[in-house]
Amino acid sequence: MNNARSSGYTLVEMMASITLLILALGMAMTGYLFALKNVNEGDVQNDLDIDVMLAMEQLKKDLRLSSLDNMHYYPDSGGPYQAISFPMADVTDGQILDRDEDGKIIWTKTVIYHIRPGDPDKLVKTTFSPRDDSLTDAERQAQLESVVDNGSAAGTYNAENATSKVLFENLLDWEISPTAGRFDAYSSTITRDQASLGYMLLDPGEHDICFEVVGKNAKSSGYHIGIDQLTISSSASAREAEAQLPVTAETGVSAVDQYVSTGSWKGNHQLYFPATSIGNSFTLTMENDRWEETNFGAEGYQSEDTRVVFDETLTPTDFVVELAGMDDTWKASDQTGTLVPSSPTAGLMKNWVVRVMQKGAELTDNGNWFAYNGRQCRLKFQAAQTGNFRVTNVYIGETASTTNASLDFNEATISSVKFDGQVSSPIVGPGETFESDWVDFAIDKEKNYLVSYRIANSTDRCHPAIWEDVLGSLASTCMVVTNETTATAKDMTWSDLPASDIMEMKGIIGLASIEASYPIEGTYVSQIFDTRITSPVYGDISWNADVPGDSTLAIKVRCGSQPDMLDADDWESLSAFTSQCIVPGTWKRYIQFQALMESSSDGQSTPKLKDVTIDWEGAMQLVNIGGIFTKGPDYGIFEISVDGDPLRSALVVDLEIYKDVTLTKGQQRRVTSSLKTEITPRNSGM
Repeated sequence: MNNARSSGYTLVEMMASITLLILALGMAMTGYLFALKNVNEGDVQNDLDIDVMLAMEQLKKDLRLSSLDNMHYYPDSGGPYQAISFPMADVTDGQILDRDEDGKIIWTKTVIYHIRPGDPDKLVKTTFSPRDDSLTDAERQAQLESVVDNGSAAGTYNAENATSKVLFENLLDWEISPTAGRFDAYSSTITRDQASLGYMLLDPGEHDICFEVVGKNAKSSGYHIGIDQLTISSSASAREAEAQLPVTAETGVSAVDQYVSTGSWKGNHQLYFPATSIGNSFTLTMENDRWEETNFGAEGYQSEDTRVVFDETLTPTDFVVELAGMDDTWKASDQTGTLVPSSPTAGLMKNWVVRVMQKGAELTDNGNWFAYNGRQCRLKFQAAQTGNFRVTNVYIGETASTTNASLDFNEATISSVKFDGQVSSPIVGPGETFESDWVDFAIDKEKNYLVSYRIANSTDRCHPAIWEDVLGSLASTCMVVTNETTATAKDMTWSDLPASDIMEMKGIIGLASIEASYPIEGTYVSQIFDTRITSPVYGDISWNADVPGDSTLAIKVRCGSQPDMLDADDWESLSAFTSQCIVPGTWKRYIQFQALMESSSDGQSTPKLKDVTIDWEGAMQLVNIGGIFTKGPDYGIFEISVDGDPLRSALVVDLEIYKDVTLTKGQQRRVTSSLKTEITPRNSGM
């Protein structure tokens, strides 16, 4: 008979259960402690990340409203730096800094970011408020060094107004590195790029600007430097780089003025430095501020009987201002609208007298067909494609009426036209042209003129080209008399001729064009230039020009306080100068010049104004240095320094902090957080 098992656990079973429970609890505790350790490290990491970001944001906020030209660094021997001193100003209306009556920023505080050594090290912000504006640069540097050495403002300048705040402890590493003005000029094709390379506080006077090759892009095949224009002025005046030659110093190769045929480069030239290796450099000596007008085409210039041209006869070629002329001022093809002339019926026009009106004034039917004024003129005739052509008894003069189309001469103005001193022209073949001698007869493009002449009395020489009127606006422009007498060409009043003797033509016969010499005089008025100084102390106005023969060139200059020069003197009231002089009159912010030109007595020569320079004493202030630089497949990387000091375009701040975390077994682990950023201060002392 089987005995039933009693309820409950045996001792063995009890011991086994307890053992299993202990193992389970141990495993659970281990997992909990592991999770707890990870949570603890993660929280510390998050806290550190937040701390470093908050500290960097505070630094960025302070520095962005400060000024690179007023910063001091520690150690003074060179970066990277461990401390920085900079000015701050009170901010009103959002981001507007308070300024004094001269427009300069009122700096109210000095802020120093520095390390206070200890266990652990601390990042500290020491603020001097109010700022002591009487300190020199040397004293402000000494103030910074004292704060770094002592960990506080105790014992230094303005200490009674200083407070210190620990931004955080456990500083591991901290560096400040001003970035240099550097430009990578590599491009797969030749092109140009405008760039700002950095800032520099410039005193009045000359400064040495050094360009040094520091490397090249991996894709570049060379180290060349090309500069179209440079800007180193507080007025932001762009200057032609090649105009700054010759260099003050150079190593490796020579900088040259290079013509660039594409025409995209200002002045069609660049300063070209064909460097061959790292370390090649050249130095230009340039004034703090000045106006160098070399291209003359800036917006706002005005010209009257002058023009801006690129003169390829000069060495080097250059843009110049000259009198407008020595070109066709009137063309039959323009006034009729016909480019290719036709031919007359053979022998039809033998012994005809032709009178052609050139419409310069704005008449009822049309006008404005003259392009230039001229001290003298000459005529060009053209033969038809079907035969020879010759003219004789040629005259030019103004019309009797200045308001209506008239084929009557103003008797007081008529002039005889000669051909190599003769009354008759040479005989030319089909399609050919011939020109008269220069006629001492001035062209005023606002007037109307008549040219009257007789066609040769020969069937072999009576084939003028004919420009048919396709514009429909040549009423009374060309008339002929077929029963010619010798005096008809010079007859003053064709309006008195019998209607049966005169015939109106629907085109222009024979006369192809009228060429004007240079005009008697002309003026060029420059753009209005902003010096950005309320009351500049001007120096000289000087210029370079070719003034041939008995032609003349004179310059006037005026100033104004308003950007439109409405408060400036009238040009007529000012004196003209024929050589370099001190800028006359009351000195004001805006300045402008006028060039007055007169041609030679025969109208064949013009002055050529190459450049104008106006000096003034530049203000001491932070200047944005840059320009337009050439990029290409064999161009390198260069840096700029001014008077031996590198350009500083921004500050790179590298910050790293830490915290030691104790683990479960007493071990310690260091948790770190770092952040690196570039900060660009937005202000200067101006």
